[in-house]
This record gives sequence, structure tokens and C-alpha cells, in this order.
Amino acid sequence: MIGQTLAIKYEISAQVSDGAIFTMFSARDRLSGRNVGIRQIKLPFNSESEFINSLVQLLPQLQINHPNVEALYEIIEDAGQHYIISELPKGSQLSERIKRFAPFTVPVSLATIAGVVEALDAIHMAGLAHGDVGPHNIIATHDGSAKLQLAGIWKAYSSSRTAGVAVLAQMAPYLAPEVCTGQKPSVTSDLYSVGVVLYELLTGKVPHVGETPSATTIRHLTSPVPSLRGINASVPVAVEQVVQKLLQKDPSLRYQSAKTLLADLRAINDQLRFGRLPVSKPPEKGNEVVVEPIKPIRTSSKKTPKPIKPNNEDRIAERKRKRQERDVPSWVLAIIGILVLITVGIVIFSLTFLAQKPREVKVPNLKGTFTKSAIEQVRKLKLNIRVAGKESNERVEIGKILHTNPDSGETIREGGTINVYESAGTKLVKVPDLHGMTADEAKSALESENLAIDGKPSRLTNYNNTAGTIIKQVPEANELVSRTSKVQIWIAAPSDAPEGSLPGEGEGDAKNPAHSFQLDYKIKGVKWKVSVKVDIEDDDGRRILKEDDYNPGEVISLKQVGHGTTAKFYVYFDGELKDTIEAKPGVKAKN
Repeated sequence: MIGQTLAIKYEISAQVSDGAIFTMFSARDRLSGRNVGIRQIKLPFNSESEFINSLVQLLPQLQINHPNVEALYEIIEDAGQHYIISELPKGSQLSERIKRFAPFTVPVSLATIAGVVEALDAIHMAGLAHGDVGPHNIIATHDGSAKLQLAGIWKAYSSSRTAGVAVLAQMAPYLAPEVCTGQKPSVTSDLYSVGVVLYELLTGKVPHVGETPSATTIRHLTSPVPSLRGINASVPVAVEQVVQKLLQKDPSLRYQSAKTLLADLRAINDQLRFGRLPVSKPPEKGNEVVVEPIKPIRTSSKKTPKPIKPNNEDRIAERKRKRQERDVPSWVLAIIGILVLITVGIVIFSLTFLAQKPREVKVPNLKGTFTKSAIEQVRKLKLNIRVAGKESNERVEIGKILHTNPDSGETIREGGTINVYESAGTKLVKVPDLHGMTADEAKSALESENLAIDGKPSRLTNYNNTAGTIIKQVPEANELVSRTSKVQIWIAAPSDAPEGSLPGEGEGDAKNPAHSFQLDYKIKGVKWKVSVKVDIEDDDGRRILKEDDYNPGEVISLKQVGHGTTAKFYVYFDGELKDTIEAKPGVKAKN
């Protein structure tokens, strides 16, 4: 991936991180000059159309404008591979910082968490729950704050057969108890996750961890939180109280909004900054333990009556009482019941997954076939094809498959994707003559030879050629260059043309490419000089090209850059429409 250019403009520079579903790279947008983050969607998720469609539909809801929330720009597709384009945060992943430096000091921990909570406040105000708050989705920024990534992406996981299972190991240590039982993420579940992260920053470990992700979720439900100050005695009581409130198993006992949590964090931070010991709060009324006073034993001067022998009913009641005293406490029975339900759920899920597990098929031999033919061949086997790369080859024709991954004869599950590597032909190729073409036409001509335009077109002031057409190229036409080389181009431009107004200079040209349309029109049907006006109509609308006087037999030669697959020339003699001529790109139209 490193060194490749995606969608013509994103040049990959380095790998940033790697997760269960996404691999993130840093890249440079060659059109705007800004640095961006690019998440490559891994297999098999890239081949799951429902998962990709869910991400595409979800993206507009996730574009939250806040300095502590990662900006998500767009989802693109290049050669069958999908990517999420986002901003490139300046900082390091919090999970890596925790591995290297935890535990952190109280001020550093509070500053980082305050940045996360500010981001959550903006996310919650937008009507969303983040759903996956954890160090793996937090960037510790250089100013001591934090930036929260991938807000709300959890909603797309349900549209995939395996995405939820793939991310469970990463998410499990930070999931709220109610989410572990199948409830959807919420404001209070996000704040529980914040409590886990703050606990980890202060101690270097999470409060609950089991041998498996499922065991970890059970501990969220049943295990008490280990004492924070018992691990790190330097933590003020006030901070421990905040963590205890965040990690309440009952959502109603936690903070109910990011704003109230942020206010407490700022108050503690201010006290620390001025050298004061943070003041702890008294226990909330809902958490008080009420102890009843022991009633005094009354004495009497009367003689103690002789005990009465119990009857049969009394004996039965006494046996029941003793049996109940020996029985297991109800809270233990409740925990056992929950464990049984979770175990049964896991077994049912496993059996369902195995029952729906797609069958395995052998990869056919695709070497030497064109990719289009291979697509039809593997479609019958319920497989997909992705062009993963192109390699120079002196013997194999351009477009034919050189090798595959998995290789022929190996097995792959139905719905899986075969990566194919095409022949790019000989190593050296002649550079096409681009003079007179638009940048979009040159792009197509170069791509047919596995060449590309180097960045945006440069300008040369010129009034003799049609504005926007190429008047210079390096390397020159017919020079031999290596395939995948890049060609610089210069286009004709009037000195007063605004920046970005000429074809090939704007970002929107890819959706509506520019073409050159030509007309050779001979003046016929008149015996004397006539006033001629020529208009052109394309996707940009209708406009005047030429107005002048011509003698019979003279030829009007016009070349104009326009947008669309066709254009029409309208010719007027002395103000009256004489001819309407349709033109195709690159084909000279005549009357």
C-alpha cells in the first residue's frame, strides 16, 4: 500500500495502526495538499456489500464538527477495495501510550479524560452514542487533550455476520454491564467506558478482565470493582469517587450526562492546579446504608413461664426456617442464573454460526485469463474478485491474470474474495501524444498504458490554442518510459482565467470529465458575404463561440473544450438558424 495513489489523488505514505476491521494509513491529498487518514476495510468485511452499504448510509450522521471528534470525510472505492477517508489526528494512540507509560499522574489522566468527555458531549448532543469508547479509539494529542475516533461506527457491525465477533476482544474490557447483556449503547454506557479508561490511566490495568472476551463481559456483570486507591494510593479520594460513580453497574446511579461529569473533572483539576487537595463529596442519599438501632431487652419481675412444647405445625415451620438458613443466598442464585443464560446464549450463537457457516470451495485456475472472464467464472462459485495489483511482464498480455491469492487449488469460503494480480505488459512503453487533449482525455490515454498524470496541470499563457487543452508534456510524445511512470502536462490558459476554472484543475472533473469538440463548417448556399454566428451546447449550457463575416466557400474551423458525452453546434446565417450539428469528443464534426 505504501507509495500507492488511490482514486488518483490520495498518496499513501505510512501505516498508522492495525485493527480487527480497519488498517489505517497516513496519506497526502495531492489536489488539496492536506494530510488525511485512510482506513482500508479488511477482508472479509470489504466483500460484504451489506456492511459497506451500512457504512455509506451511516457516514453523513457521523460527521460531527468538534475539535475533539475525528472528522470523517468520505468513503471511496478503488479497484474493488473500500476506504474511509478522515482527518489525520496529530498525536499517538492512547493504547500505545498506556503500554509504554502507565500509570499516569492524576493531572495528566484528568486532562486526557476531559478531552474524551468533551468529545462525547458533542456526540451525545448530535443524538448518537459512541458505542466503542476505549484507548484503541482515542488519540492522545500533543496539547495533553484527546481526540475520539470512529464515533457511532458500531451501528454498522450488526449488518455483518462476523464484525461483532471480530471486535469483541478489543471492546470487552470497556463495555458497560447492560451492553454485555445485549442492550444498545447509550449515553450512560459511554460514560461507564470512560470510567474504565480513567481507571486504566491511573493504575495501568482495567478493572475487569477474563481469560476470554465472554469471561470479561461476565465480570462486568458480577464482579465488584477493585479499589482504585488500593492500587495507586496517590489518587485523591475525590477522583476515586468519580470513578466509582462512573463504574456503577446500575446505569441510573452513574453520571447522566457528559456535561455533569466534565464539571466535576474541571473542579478537581482546578483544585489540583492551585495546589489544593480535591474535596471529596459525601455519599449520595441513594447509596447510604441505613443501620437500624438494636431494641433494648425488657426485663420483668414475673417468673419466666415454662416453655411450651411445639406442635406439628411449629416443627414444620422450624424445619423450613433451618433449611432456608442453609440454602444458597438469593444474590448468588441470581449470578449463577446469569452465568447459565450467558453460557446457553454463547452455545446457541456458536451452533447458529456453524449452521450458517458458508461451505468451502476450491479456487479455480485463473492464470492467463482476462479479469473480466475470471469474474464470470468465479461468480458461479459464489466468489468475488479484487484486482490487488499489476506487475510488468514481457510475455503475458496486458489485463491477463499472472497469479492469485489464494492460489489455484486452495480452499476459500463462499462469499470470499480472490485477489488477482494482472499483467501490466512490457516494462517500457511509448508515451502517447497528449497535445490538443484535455486533462481528462489525457488521463484516459495514459491509463491505457498504465501511466498517469503527475498532479494537477500547470498553466502556460497562450491565446493560440483552446483554453484547457494540453500544449506541452514531459516526457515528450513517443519517448520510452517505465510503466506506472507519471507525465507532467501544461495547458493553454488566458492570463485572466481564474484559478481552478480550467478543465483538469477542479476536484469535480472526475464525475463530469472535459472533452474537446471540433467543427469544420463550410459556408454553402449563399452568393455573397454573410454574417455567421456559431453556438455550442453541452452539459455546461449554451454559449457563443464565434461571430464574424464569411465569404461563400470559406471554412470555419473551431475547437472547444466542454463537458458531457456529446455537444451540439448551432450555425446562424444573418440571425437565422442554418444548421444543427452533433459532435462527439475527439471526432471532427462537418456539415
